[in-house]
Amino acid sequence: MTAPSSFCHVVYKTHRYNEMIEWYQRVFEARIQHRDDRLCFLAYDDEHHRMAFLNLGPGEAKNASAPRNAPGVHHVAYAWKNLGELIDTYKRLKSYGVLPTRPIRHGLTLSLYYDDPDGNSMEFQIDTMTPEQANSFIAGPAFEKNPVGEAFDPDELVRRYEAGQTVDDLVFRSDQPEHRERRITRDHPELVG
Repeated sequence: MTAPSSFCHVVYKTHRYNEMIEWYQRVFEARIQHRDDRLCFLAYDDEHHRMAFLNLGPGEAKNASAPRNAPGVHHVAYAWKNLGELIDTYKRLKSYGVLPTRPIRHGLTLSLYYDDPDGNSMEFQIDTMTPEQANSFIAGPAFEKNPVGEAFDPDELVRRYEAGQTVDDLVFRSDQPEHRERRITRDHPELVG
């Protein structure tokens, strides 16, 4: 089988049609490509649409505090080019009152998880390793012992990043000493851009 060349879009069924559209417009700075009473298509780049919403009409909305172990999609992930872009996104969303539910340094990524109005989880991330390093890490003993990662404080990351201080201990996990010696700062050429 030939693998797909790209991931194109995701479609959400919702009872919170207007609220979901507004949230995704704001969070992704997306534009409406088409909207009627039943369907809405949004794009944030040159693709015709990246997410769509199917209006289920009035009804019981998903409980945003539903158990995470319920069946369904766990999260959809989006990557930013570098730490500066991820921090800018965090600050912009925080100014709207949109805060991450789980900031996690996975080792191969630094990730901020957000929940939309229906409780769907979005992972906003940067890669912290080359693909070769990430493949090696995910196959190694540290990842086997802890495949989830460690929490971090995004406000501390922003404070230190903007002050030009090192942030490698906030970007990498405690079991990644070989990477934590890279002395990542705002002016560091890797990750930061």
